[in-house]
Amino acid sequence: MRDKSSFHIVWSKGAKAMSEVIGLEVRTICRRAAEPVRPGESIKTQLRRAWSNLERPPFWRLRSGWYGEGGGWSAAAVADFQRRYLAMAERHARRAAEAQAIERAKRGGRGPSEAEQAVVEYRTLVARIEAIEAALRVRP
Repeated sequence: MRDKSSFHIVWSKGAKAMSEVIGLEVRTICRRAAEPVRPGESIKTQLRRAWSNLERPPFWRLRSGWYGEGGGWSAAAVADFQRRYLAMAERHARRAAEAQAIERAKRGGRGPSEAEQAVVEYRTLVARIEAIEAALRVRP
């Protein structure tokens, strides 16, 4: 009969790295859900904002994700956080579009000029690139 010590799980480097990547992704989702962060704001306030923006997931899971401990989560839990984050992003985009429509109506129905559209598109692309660099921890 084998001794019990031979049954311990040995993590391969690939598995450990993958759990770290998943933990980083969950952490990024939690922290982005807490934006915008005001100077001097407590972590507790940021956690509550993220909890509210992510449609109130279990608070212990949000807190665990905030501190990067999401690497051991099930695939369903990670997928749930991703779904909640995408829903939040869609809500924010819809609100921004509504605000732009209201602003256009206040200006007399005149649509944005080509230059204004280019500036908005440029800012959006820069924000996306910065988000990707932050997620990958790329330093220029």
